[in-house]
Amino acid sequence: MKKFLALLMAVVLIIGLVAACTATPDTPGAGPGVDTPAPAPEPPPEGEEPATITYMFWGDEAEVENVTNLINEFNALHPHIIVEPWPVDRAEIAAVLTTLAAAGELPDTGFMTEPLTIPWAQAGFIEAPTFAGETPRDVISFQWEGEAVAYSSCTVQLTMFYDLDRFDDAGVARPPKTTADAWSWDEFVDVAKSLTFDTAGRNAHDPAFDRNNVEMYGFYLEPAVWQLELWALSNGGGFFNPNDWSDVIINSPESAEAIQRIADLYLEHGVMPRYGTWPADGIDTWFLEENVAMAVNGSWSIGVWMSPARDDHGLNYSVSVLPNMGRNVTLATAGLVVQYAGSAHPEAAAEWLAWFVEQSGFLIEIGIWMPRYQSMFTDEALMGWAQTPAFPPFEDFRTAVIDVSANYAVSAAWHWVPNMEPFLEELSSILAPVWSGEQTAQEALDAGRPALSAIIGG
Repeated sequence: MKKFLALLMAVVLIIGLVAACTATPDTPGAGPGVDTPAPAPEPPPEGEEPATITYMFWGDEAEVENVTNLINEFNALHPHIIVEPWPVDRAEIAAVLTTLAAAGELPDTGFMTEPLTIPWAQAGFIEAPTFAGETPRDVISFQWEGEAVAYSSCTVQLTMFYDLDRFDDAGVARPPKTTADAWSWDEFVDVAKSLTFDTAGRNAHDPAFDRNNVEMYGFYLEPAVWQLELWALSNGGGFFNPNDWSDVIINSPESAEAIQRIADLYLEHGVMPRYGTWPADGIDTWFLEENVAMAVNGSWSIGVWMSPARDDHGLNYSVSVLPNMGRNVTLATAGLVVQYAGSAHPEAAAEWLAWFVEQSGFLIEIGIWMPRYQSMFTDEALMGWAQTPAFPPFEDFRTAVIDVSANYAVSAAWHWVPNMEPFLEELSSILAPVWSGEQTAQEALDAGRPALSAIIGG
């Protein structure tokens, strides 16, 4: 716990996965742990006052202190610019920005959550990004009307984690590391049953298995409703028509079947706790306290939870490819920092954000983020970022995560669909009776689609 708290204090922008990742691969300092000389302070032009700009962000007390310290460092190195910190409450960010936009008083720069990005770009409140070097990956771009209006500050994606000791103790072959060998859904369920045990030591294949007294579950996944899009896509469906974002297809037979399969892991097979009943704030607790053999969560879990659990508690874990329902796929995303339109000092705002982005390469080194450039997923000479002690064995990570990211990652829907925040809130309510077994996914989604369509088209 001490190590975890220290890590949180060191991570400047952990909440919302917002911040920056690394320098471009063809610039100095591209690799983790490579130091570059600090530039000499540049004074403002003679007779001119420093350009004063604001940076809006959220976080707890420790995070506010860390961001402020980073801003102070920038100000010391760039006396021609003064960045003023502007902390706000994360839960109030949309309301705060809306009020400021109406008054023409937006900050110069700041955090932006994924669901807010497209609506704010639609409204013309975000400056389009420009890049001197390599442009970030298409899969982490926010697209509107055929144009990239913003980019995530790094890459994160959904990943399968597993406890090697659980597999070995049960005499079950370890999960596949390549998409060519990926489990079908039925194969995955079969393995999950072999790894789910009641208090009498019977696994879920045993007719006498007591699902009301489970000692260890085979599987769990983070109860974040946006992640269900992964399974819908894998089964040949999705949340939205890829050619028309306003066409909600979440109630298609393929999408409904995928979500029903997730519910049935609890309702029918007994290999997973009921969706949403375990804590969403730490995958390490699932492995160390709740007893699970496999789990799907974001790749950020490596640095935030899994590496500390391995180092401090001996968790013997690795990563594998995701099971699929017909299609190999993972969701890629991450939050971002943006330059708001209307700044009195746009050049200074851009300079501050460019510097800010370059400072967070250490977050890749400790396993929380992955790079934002495609070359670092395809050129083995640039993959040193994944070979630090924080990461799982490279031979596993290379094929199960890097190659999957390069070849099978797709953008989460909020990268190209507006109004996703209220959409996901409504979807969570619609699916509640599915998790309890009161309705099938098809019934709930058919009934809920009109409300979801109204939200997206609003």
